[in-house]
Amino acid sequence: MDFLTSPKATNLSLYSLPGVLLLAAIPHWWSIHQCMTKNVNGGWKNQNPRSFVASLNFKSASGKKLSELEKKVLRAQAAQQNGFEWFGFWAAAVLAGNLAHLPHDELNRMTVVYLVSRVLYNFAYVLLDGFAPSLIRTAVFQVSIIAGLRLIFMAGNRLA
Repeated sequence: MDFLTSPKATNLSLYSLPGVLLLAAIPHWWSIHQCMTKNVNGGWKNQNPRSFVASLNFKSASGKKLSELEKKVLRAQAAQQNGFEWFGFWAAAVLAGNLAHLPHDELNRMTVVYLVSRVLYNFAYVLLDGFAPSLIRTAVFQVSIIAGLRLIFMAGNRLA
């Protein structure tokens, strides 16, 4: 990893932006595949995907027991939504860091932390069920926030 974190490293932070979007979409694609191949809730309904997810949420809210796969599909959809919701935060952090001309090694270090934490977050969100395991997901999520906040504060200090 020295090639990413040495003082002469190429700045890869802007390249992380499409990567973050890809990471946000992967749980969605996984859930579509599961619904299509295992006939979850009658199979994925791409004509109105939000309605499909809402029907699973309604099933759960009305007290009907969801299968383990249905629960995973809902969590995968939530992971996807979270990834897109937090994309703007990461993009702003990366842009602030680049605007402030932060050292490439620091930008790369925080980029690696953010990307790895998002991968782990997706896995934790989809695979871990229950309150105690959800705390692992929350901790991993906090790591991603810290990486972005570090870039924002470093940029703010440099531009002040």
